[in-house]
Amino acid sequence: MNPITAPGIYDLPLTDYIADPAPEPSLSASVAHTLITQSPIHAFARHPRLNKGVIESGSTKMDIGTIVHGLVLEDDESRLVIVEADDWRTKGAKETRDAARLAGLVPVLAGDMGMIHEIVAAAKSAIAHSELADAVTPTAGKAEQTLIWKEGDIWLRSRPDWLTNDRRLIIDLKTTAGSAEPSAWLRTMLGCGNDLQAVLGLRGIKKLDSQSRCQFVFVVVEQNAPYAVSFVGLDPVFLDMAEHKLNRAINLWKDCSTMNVWPGYPSRIAWLTPPAWAYTQEEMLS
Repeated sequence: MNPITAPGIYDLPLTDYIADPAPEPSLSASVAHTLITQSPIHAFARHPRLNKGVIESGSTKMDIGTIVHGLVLEDDESRLVIVEADDWRTKGAKETRDAARLAGLVPVLAGDMGMIHEIVAAAKSAIAHSELADAVTPTAGKAEQTLIWKEGDIWLRSRPDWLTNDRRLIIDLKTTAGSAEPSAWLRTMLGCGNDLQAVLGLRGIKKLDSQSRCQFVFVVVEQNAPYAVSFVGLDPVFLDMAEHKLNRAINLWKDCSTMNVWPGYPSRIAWLTPPAWAYTQEEMLS
């Protein structure tokens, strides 16, 4: 991995981004989400530069989203290792899968490729007939660029799925096993910290290009037939809330990094109150 020494927008392999190429351990959207939804010690344990023994999720499971991303935005199957097996239970399939992941590749069962191509076709068709059609072309933008910048004493990083050349639009492609209907997908988005991903990407572009007036749009594709697609943006109130969450994460990261203290959950007893839905459900069954 070539060391990064200055803020900028870089073309880096995904494995280098995951390993964190910043001059010092940096804050990403996933780490920020872990900080504020779990604890600093969880963020420490999952950070490749802080916990040298961490196993990245990309090397432990097949990610359909990664495959669809490569095919939709880059027409690139070079990272795929298609395994001729019915499932992952045989020794040969497991060995091929594990070897592919160690090499930074994405293993996929041959039987899943038909479904994946249908998802890709649905996504491409939806984009071609949307407001984003002119933005997602080889001459209009580029996939998988890495943003690295510094705020005060800390480094931050983001990797937009697609960034237009004029830096006015970030597009992020998501696949979901549930519904892509915007209101239904909202819960999934918040649960995964995708709102933090949006504001971190926008923040990075603003820091690296002060003249940019960038917007962020999610393209959400269902993994089950009919592979419906939705386009989701966050209004100013939502972005303001997400920015507030990101600032909390940045301040927590700064404090923990400075003192090298990474606490877990509070030691005091948490006295739980039943949520309204559980209380109402029990009352109805009485």
